[in-house]
Amino acid sequence: MIQALHINNWVVYKIYGVSIGLLLVFFSIEGWAQPAQGVKSVDIVSAYKPSVRKVSKFQFLPNLPTPDNSRVSLRYAIPTQGWQSEFKLKPVMPLAYQTDSSKLHTTVYIKAGYGNLKSPYFRAHFSKAIDQYTAYAISTYHQSAKGKQLFQQFAHTGVFINGTKKLSNRPFTVDGNIEFNRQAVYKYGFPTGVAIPAIDSIKNIVTEAGGRVGFSRSVLTDFGLSYQGDLFFNSFSDQAGGRELAVRLRLPLQKFIEENWSIGLAVDLQTIQLKREITSLRNNSMGLLLGVKHANGRLNFNAGINPVWDKTGGQLLPQVSVTYKLDSSRLMLVAGWEGKFVVNTYQQLFSTNNWINIPLQLFNTKTKEAYIGLNGALSPYFTYAVRGAGLTHQNMPLFVNDTSQLLKNAFKVVFEPRMVQLQIKGEINYQMGQRIHLYSALQLNKFNALVEQEKAWGLLPIEWKSGSRVLFGKNFSWQTDLYIWRGAQFLQTGRKLDRLKGAADLSTQLEFQFAKSWQLWTRVGNIFNQSYQRWAQYPVYGFNFMAGVVFSPDPKRKP
Repeated sequence: MIQALHINNWVVYKIYGVSIGLLLVFFSIEGWAQPAQGVKSVDIVSAYKPSVRKVSKFQFLPNLPTPDNSRVSLRYAIPTQGWQSEFKLKPVMPLAYQTDSSKLHTTVYIKAGYGNLKSPYFRAHFSKAIDQYTAYAISTYHQSAKGKQLFQQFAHTGVFINGTKKLSNRPFTVDGNIEFNRQAVYKYGFPTGVAIPAIDSIKNIVTEAGGRVGFSRSVLTDFGLSYQGDLFFNSFSDQAGGRELAVRLRLPLQKFIEENWSIGLAVDLQTIQLKREITSLRNNSMGLLLGVKHANGRLNFNAGINPVWDKTGGQLLPQVSVTYKLDSSRLMLVAGWEGKFVVNTYQQLFSTNNWINIPLQLFNTKTKEAYIGLNGALSPYFTYAVRGAGLTHQNMPLFVNDTSQLLKNAFKVVFEPRMVQLQIKGEINYQMGQRIHLYSALQLNKFNALVEQEKAWGLLPIEWKSGSRVLFGKNFSWQTDLYIWRGAQFLQTGRKLDRLKGAADLSTQLEFQFAKSWQLWTRVGNIFNQSYQRWAQYPVYGFNFMAGVVFSPDPKRKP
């Protein structure tokens, strides 16, 4: 309208413009000088938008995050709710998140013990928050044992250092870690009647040294972007002359659109070089992940693509998953078609089977999985989940007995070009606060349609894991774990197929606090005293127990 007056009445505007402007200024001054008459409400418009800053991912706990690994590691994750999001929820503060300097503290944790298998055990942890921006932690570990059979022994020593620093006046956090591990492994699984070999021929000392450097942005950018980066480097060597160097760079980026939508892009680069005596091989790979995510409580889904490249060529992996809450608030439908790309390394394969030979080649595993299932809850304390899936693997690593050697106590790593796996999983979970936790999980696997290998060497067809943790009062806790499985198939001399016997491994652990900073603990493993074999020709330790003390004083807080 003002523009029309300017065009049609520009002469009038030119004459009276200055006068009108003076009057407006005058009345404006009067309005500010005199109190408002008859005003019942005031509208305040502000451009300030409160936001909650992201909490740093690095946390120091009073107890150690890594469990004991002297027995079979039970790592089956049991969710405490009917559905578990991949996001880690943080409490929402009424004001922008600020670190409370009164919470800065120093923690000390020392656990020591001894067992019946000539097995000393020691673990120590120290962490310190220097200020609200800087913290570090140091952990060390040692354990060894010696069984009844000849050369049935092992030793493991490790040191781990990590730290984090929040840049002052900048929305960035830098963190990293350095790790060193040394293991002594003995290939004691040679058959009876064979001349006792020299210890140097069956002893294998492996060392691992590596670390990570990462950065992340603690708040979103003005364009709603969240990003971070990680650089991993690792060196792994054995006594037989194997040397492996691995470097990985990962850069994920996420942009939030409105409240329920976000899009993401991630770049993943890895290079691996494995050297043995006079030969060497490389395994380089690259992966991209582009997807969109939607979450509104009732319907949550991810839809994306994951193109990957390695020395065998490129392939497009799907990334589609859906979670839908049915009419019942305690029942959810889950379904998806997802791809997984695993870069196989000598170190990773060794951690699965300690008695393998140096791989002659390295291929990466590409898996496509289609699944559907239900997650539900019968009460606030009792949850369950059931899922059926079909998986197609390419270049799946299998562990077959090396029958060409005299001792026949080593395994060759072979990569199956194609294998189909049918899987059914079910789990139940009962948890009442922090006092009672009961769980049971069953997994059935059927491996078929192999191309080169006759059987899925080393893979378990049936696994059943159950356990409990109960707190009695404030000073006594009791934990039990039961692991039952059907044995894997293996290859005997003359290419004769066979299957290992199944087993049931029951262990229990008791902890009792007898003073403010002291605890007594004891752990009993393989209570049934079964001499089962997870890997052919390698019977495990029998009945074993260990006892000791824990020193863990309350954190020392800065005044």
